[in-house]
Amino acid sequence: MNSYDRVDRIGPFDVVRVLGNGGMGKVYLCRTRAGQQVAVKVIRGELAGIHEIRERFAREVNALRDVHSPYTVPVYSAETLTPPLWLATRYLAGPTLDVRVVTSGPLSGRQVAELGAMLAEALAEVHARGVIHRDVKPSNIILEGGEPRLIDFGIARTAAGTKGLTLPGTALGTHGYMAPEQLLGREPSPAVDIFALGAVLAYAATGRPPFGTGQPASVRILRGTSPRLGGVPAPLAELITACLATAPTDRPLPSQLLAALGAQLGSASASGASASGDSAAERPRQPRQPTVPVAAPPHRCHVPAASGAGDPCALRPFAARLLDAGLTRSLVRKAVLHDAH
Repeated sequence: MNSYDRVDRIGPFDVVRVLGNGGMGKVYLCRTRAGQQVAVKVIRGELAGIHEIRERFAREVNALRDVHSPYTVPVYSAETLTPPLWLATRYLAGPTLDVRVVTSGPLSGRQVAELGAMLAEALAEVHARGVIHRDVKPSNIILEGGEPRLIDFGIARTAAGTKGLTLPGTALGTHGYMAPEQLLGREPSPAVDIFALGAVLAYAATGRPPFGTGQPASVRILRGTSPRLGGVPAPLAELITACLATAPTDRPLPSQLLAALGAQLGSASASGASASGDSAAERPRQPRQPTVPVAAPPHRCHVPAASGAGDPCALRPFAARLLDAGLTRSLVRKAVLHDAH
């Protein structure tokens, strides 16, 4: 790689263009030699030169490789030892949540509940791997096929979580979405992501951040100012308020949030089904259940390989490549079951 400003190649990837630029570095749209698009985030040179950051970055990348959720993006490749440090993930072309709200307006109560359930499931999987996002916000949520994909894991925490370091230009988070303990510089826990998720859901429901924007929003959070939730349905507002609790221990766990939102969605579905004049096409969808791994089904080959091939199945080599790229058996099975319904 030539430089951070004029880049033609990052690792094995050819650079197409810059997707974004932040305090930690730049995100590039790249292509593999076969033409596959990937998003590659490159850490700023002055940060990548710090030994502690390289160590933490390597640990978190290794943890993220084990994260398998429908609502995150798989890690394809990474350089964690020698600067420049970079992380390559699947490229998503869909709009971010903030763009969706700005262009089309706030989401409905049901849409917000569904969004919250899917993001809670994503955070449950990420936290189980020992990773804290630390910068959950609308611009880090990309919508794909009507479902969220949480992006930009671990990078902010990689720098901000290193004690005793002053990192010029490094953002610890985003004003309006940082929990009080995060603003005070304390060691983060998974509860900071729940606080940010509450602020994200409030934004999605109202079209405005619940504490405002910029530094004044952080001041309001530290003062314990009540979030602005006018117009949010009462049951949903109660859950958002719990997520935005000042004390980390007062915030729900992702599993608790997922269960509560699932109950709300189930109640809405039952009400819609009992309402007179509702057709089946108009009824709300059933709440999504948490994704759980399932045993691999027996192989039934319907596409035999050419005569004389080493493997009698023509599809198995392609499936193996997909699995190696980060597509898990549970995700494949979930997609098949979803399509069957």
